[in-house]
Amino acid sequence: MSSSIAKKIVVVGGGVSAGYFARAIVAAGRGADLTIISAEPVAPYERPALTKAVLHAESPARLPGFHTCVGGGGERQTEAWYQDKGVTLRLGKRVVGWDASSKTVTADDGAVTPYDALVVAIGCTALRLPDAIGGSLPGVHYVRDNADALELSEAMATAKAPVVIGGGYIGLEAAAALAARSLNPRVVLMEPHTMARLWTPEVAAKYEAFYEAKGVVFHRNAKVKRVVAGADGRANGVELEDGAVLPADVVVVGVGAGAPAAPFDALRTTPNPKAPGGIAVDHVFAASGAGVAPRSVFAVGDVAAFPARDGAAAAPVLTRVEHVAHARASATHCASAVLDDAFDSAYEYFPFFYSRVFEQKDQPRSLNWAFWGFNHGACVTVGDFAPSMAAFWVDEKDGKVAGVMVESCSDAERDAAKRAAVTRAAVDVAVLRKCASVAEALALVSA
Repeated sequence: MSSSIAKKIVVVGGGVSAGYFARAIVAAGRGADLTIISAEPVAPYERPALTKAVLHAESPARLPGFHTCVGGGGERQTEAWYQDKGVTLRLGKRVVGWDASSKTVTADDGAVTPYDALVVAIGCTALRLPDAIGGSLPGVHYVRDNADALELSEAMATAKAPVVIGGGYIGLEAAAALAARSLNPRVVLMEPHTMARLWTPEVAAKYEAFYEAKGVVFHRNAKVKRVVAGADGRANGVELEDGAVLPADVVVVGVGAGAPAAPFDALRTTPNPKAPGGIAVDHVFAASGAGVAPRSVFAVGDVAAFPARDGAAAAPVLTRVEHVAHARASATHCASAVLDDAFDSAYEYFPFFYSRVFEQKDQPRSLNWAFWGFNHGACVTVGDFAPSMAAFWVDEKDGKVAGVMVESCSDAERDAAKRAAVTRAAVDVAVLRKCASVAEALALVSA
């Protein structure tokens, strides 16, 4: 089968990947072949906005302002866009059944939809605190979809004592939104510093000092014993294992994400440190399993466990990545395979992560960091963080750059940082340590 023969394509899910997959299909002139079934009542949208602009006190982002594919430089794909391009949107419908032999999916309204190619783009779910310790009390918030973010935004408008549990992306972005409202949030860290999987203690300390100057209080190496309920049944405190009780009328939980794959559980990979759960796929995001015809089922975005290299010399291992850049790129790559059975190009994944906070108009400066590559080897930090900074991870075996992170840098500096990581630039660590500025350090790795 080639791209000249029409296929009935069904996408299950309504996040970033669904929108970018649709864009690729429409660009190929195949919009009429595409149906998207999403549990959410709105068309696919850019999820990063949920813990950033949606939570702003003034001029907060609201749909349709951040429908896909604006983040990738394309036109805004509202419901009207899908209708105009001939794409069928079935919103507010959750797929609860799947039959590989008959090539059908069944929604919770009983409707059965046949497919020639099925693309699973259901993303991941926020990990929750157990109900036994108050994880589902009113006032406890998790941010995964638009409804979650709107609910949190409303709660923040009247919050007096917010507590954030977790110091990763969700935790830091929510804490920044609360701090920008002068709410002095407390942040409970289970690790000794923020962004523990990516940042070194030195890098983290710079960000934590900035947050603390905004009124944020960090509780490091802390564990939550329970969320305490008040007389009204709502959360009114967070008790730590050391006995401390933090007053809390709003609790934001950002402790990670999982990848439940129902009703596609038969396609799940065996969990490993790089791919905790998720659907196992190959280099074109095709899944396999009992009764699954070749290239009839695909998975993209957060839920996909795909082969990727962890560094320059490592063999590919199944990896699951929760990030918008991968969600966009995997969807586009997969669309090529769905449209053309002869497509066999490898997916060239290169890690890229970023965050932007304190962008409100009344803030004297924002934080805007980006990271490319791998945080392997010795880390050298350059810059005074007022405002710029760069951190370089250098492989101690060959003296080459493994990863680069920059804060508040120009587009040209960001390009130089990315290029150094992608090309694995050779650098003398002793000389790098002596660099007095970000510009000098980037010039060194660009030489």
